[in-house]
Amino acid sequence: MRETAAEIRLQITKLKAIGNDDTLKGKYVDALQSGADKFRGKLEKSAGRYERVSAQLGKWATELHSLQSTTAAALTTAKSAQADIHRLVGSTDPESATAEKAEKELNPPKKEELHRARRDLAAAQRSYHRAVEDYETQSKNIARKIRNIIDDALEDGFWSWVSNIIEQNIEAIKVTLEVIGYIATIAAIAALAITVLAACIAMPALLLTLAPLLLTFGTVASVVSLGMHSLMAATGNGGWGDVGFDILGLLTFKAGGAVARGVEQGAAATQRASTQAARRATADAMANSPKRDALQLAVRQAKGKTAQKAAEKNLHIFDKTLKAKGAAQQLPKPTIREILAAGGDPKTAAQLKYAKRELAKRGADSATYEAAHQTARAGLQNLGLFVGGTTMDLGDKAAGSSDIFPTKPNIKPYGDAKDWNFYNSSLYDYAP
Repeated sequence: MRETAAEIRLQITKLKAIGNDDTLKGKYVDALQSGADKFRGKLEKSAGRYERVSAQLGKWATELHSLQSTTAAALTTAKSAQADIHRLVGSTDPESATAEKAEKELNPPKKEELHRARRDLAAAQRSYHRAVEDYETQSKNIARKIRNIIDDALEDGFWSWVSNIIEQNIEAIKVTLEVIGYIATIAAIAALAITVLAACIAMPALLLTLAPLLLTFGTVASVVSLGMHSLMAATGNGGWGDVGFDILGLLTFKAGGAVARGVEQGAAATQRASTQAARRATADAMANSPKRDALQLAVRQAKGKTAQKAAEKNLHIFDKTLKAKGAAQQLPKPTIREILAAGGDPKTAAQLKYAKRELAKRGADSATYEAAHQTARAGLQNLGLFVGGTTMDLGDKAAGSSDIFPTKPNIKPYGDAKDWNFYNSSLYDYAP
């Protein structure tokens, strides 16, 4: 096993030299060096297994040799002691009649010799049994360690099968994911276009239902892309940059939803603050109007039912002139520019426009001012996420390489960063 590991290490060195050779020229070089690096990674796992198992077997050989020496010595001692006992009493069984009778007839020096032989035999037996126990313990320990060593990346299990299915179909998977990515981008643009147009012109109901379906498809496509890119990266067939990009895209989508809820809450807070401000303004105007005081006095001093009704009518008409304009109850219709500025969501655009109008109407009120500005801040965040997510998606497609169009211009450092992986090859390897 040591010799096999050494031979594998020799081949690894040769493959490493191929991977690091800067003198090679031609279109074949990238594929050759990439293949050499990947194969080298697999061989390193194999060499490591041979080396570790060999080391454990070396330890076991040392232990086994020591235990064999112990049992051999115990056997030699035991045979010698049994021979002495048999010579002195005619039997190795101390409880036999022959042995008991012969022992009684022995003189003191012979009895001492007999006792010494029996002690040597017992000691040899104890030494033997301890060695056997040590043998069993050590063999189990070594076997356990070897099982742990071989239960590694070369183990052929379900995950290794998945890993190799991905590796064997990697080109098709990459093309499929790229197609899905382009379709998801087109679907998002189409959904945006439908949504913006629907806010401005009448559209068929069937066409309107496409927008949420297209957005749902885009979300599902992002989740599928994240799952496949994670599997590819985990098996050494892809880069963690793609995984990070997918996660960032989904987080941007989630954050956009949270910000949109913030705009909605801000618009509702603006409406409440504007309504309360209108009520306070009306109450203040009524409380500080001399003309109203005079009209109230006229109501109190009116003689007769007809005069009373006329005075109350005059007061009611004047109160209407003092009543401050309340908060709008309906959202305004946004323009195309406002919808685009709201990330393509007509409802969010309408809420932002509503808050802006209430601010213009009641900007002097601190509560209305704060609520409207909170809505505007959420709107800016929403726009930033929309622009950032769109730029990130389109920029990735422009700067990255393409498996569909190999000759597409790309920025190589960007592609290398996305393809980064700390594995030389698959986590698992399946050899049919």
